[in-house]
Amino acid sequence: MPAFQPTADQFRAFRDDPFDGPIAQVNILKFRVKAAYQPEDPEFGKDEPGGVAYQRYADAFGVAAAEVGGRCLMMGEVERYFIGDGDWDAVMVMFFPDRKAFIATLNHPDYNSMARHREAGLLCQELLTTRPIRAEGVL
Repeated sequence: MPAFQPTADQFRAFRDDPFDGPIAQVNILKFRVKAAYQPEDPEFGKDEPGGVAYQRYADAFGVAAAEVGGRCLMMGEVERYFIGDGDWDAVMVMFFPDRKAFIATLNHPDYNSMARHREAGLLCQELLTTRPIRAEGVL
């Protein structure tokens, strides 16, 4: 079921997992038709798609992730469903050397200022964390 944030149980399970190796995250994203900034945000009242707001978040998050060895492997718009069907707009795959690096990115001093773009642009998502078995140029 699509969501906006992990539940407390999901976050604890991720944080407390004893696996100490690299992780890749597959983000399946659905954007708001129109970005929903708050009145105190400079972007408030601009008529722009949610995907534009989310890209601001993705760019800033990528910079913060790089500080701890993470990086965006791919972000792309959904072209079509080749198998199955759904209603997603984009996919983003992030790589982190370990789960501590991802958590450090969430605790970055600028996270709140970047997260407002996520909140304005994102309607819902699914986020799968994986333990890479094979990742060309990453492992």
